[in-house]
Amino acid sequence: MEIRKLTNERIHESPNVGDRDLVDIEYLRKRFIDGEYAISDHAIIEARKDGIVPRTVEKLEWAAINGKVIEEYIDRKRVLIYAELKEDKLPVHIVVDYSFWEEPVIVTSYVPDSRYWIKYKIRKK
Repeated sequence: MEIRKLTNERIHESPNVGDRDLVDIEYLRKRFIDGEYAISDHAIIEARKDGIVPRTVEKLEWAAINGKVIEEYIDRKRVLIYAELKEDKLPVHIVVDYSFWEEPVIVTSYVPDSRYWIKYKIRKK
């Protein structure tokens, strides 16, 4: 699996999605703002197990809208987003699948482990 660390806020898109070569991450955010997204049961369960409660769905939505893309998995059409939940003082990672462009899906979520992440944003080697 190819992993790219992002230095900007754009997602490189495959030709299968349409005429776009580059798709703006802001378009994904707009889908979340407009309520045109899905969250997997797995993402909700994992978030709750990691202490992202109450209002789990609301917090995951907030992370999708306000977080920063830190990695992109081009071949899987997914991005890893980091956000810090201020009220809970928790870092959170969410993986968003954008293979169906009109309805992105939060497929998983978790509180990152500092043993594997530098400041929760850069994967340790």
